[in-house]
Amino acid sequence: MIYLLVKLKWNTGEHWKTNLSIMESKERQYLQQYSNYKVMYIPEISHGVLVEMAEHRKDMDKETKPILDMLRSYQDLPPALAALAIEDKKRQYDAAEKYLEDVLQSALASSE
Repeated sequence: MIYLLVKLKWNTGEHWKTNLSIMESKERQYLQQYSNYKVMYIPEISHGVLVEMAEHRKDMDKETKPILDMLRSYQDLPPALAALAIEDKKRQYDAAEKYLEDVLQSALASSE
């Protein structure tokens, strides 16, 4: 009996209409989700720009490494003398770090 009802429903086309309306609603849902998560191409994050920034960062790390090494060597000095030397080198390190940030920001701004 159930087989006949299912067969009658299939033959009348109601099943096709139901599936079609479900598929149309799913299509609208997926298109909405796609538009919400669509990622736009941003030239600031292209491969070439990222590689250039990584190379620049390596150069800056090479520049700051001697300063950090010198800071570590001052830890063996007497406390009063070491504190003065450490403060001086910290200022130099902070200046180099600020320069790195400025260069990276200008690189981002120029690529826009």
